[in-house]
Amino acid sequence: MTHGAHARRANPRDSEIIGDVDLHRLIRRSTSYGPPLPTDTLDDDGADRGIVFIAVNAHLNRQFEFVKSQWFNDGNFTGLDVEKDLLTGNNDGTGIFTIPQRPIRRRLHGVERFVTTRGGEYCFLPSLSALRWLAELGA
Repeated sequence: MTHGAHARRANPRDSEIIGDVDLHRLIRRSTSYGPPLPTDTLDDDGADRGIVFIAVNAHLNRQFEFVKSQWFNDGNFTGLDVEKDLLTGNNDGTGIFTIPQRPIRRRLHGVERFVTTRGGEYCFLPSLSALRWLAELGA
């Protein structure tokens, strides 16, 4: 698996990653909805389809926001310099993606946005009001 692959960026599992990877680890899951795109077409047919994603973590900034900003978009993830995540990166048509091959790697140019985010929410479990209520119980 390449270091630039989405699965590797989202969940690095080896010693080549600098820093404490466990600080940024989160539980994540997704599921698709809608009909699959017909196999004989590459163009959007307008059907409502996509992926619903959920992540569970204890520290929003250190986990989800860090992975999204540093490992997917802005950080120099394992020496990939300016390459953004191919799947969820904020690519604008000028991106690059390197596929490691031997003897010579292959580099894709002009990478455009693949995933379009339609919305999102941060939900807290338990809710902030429940946490405040629990904090007041000990007073």
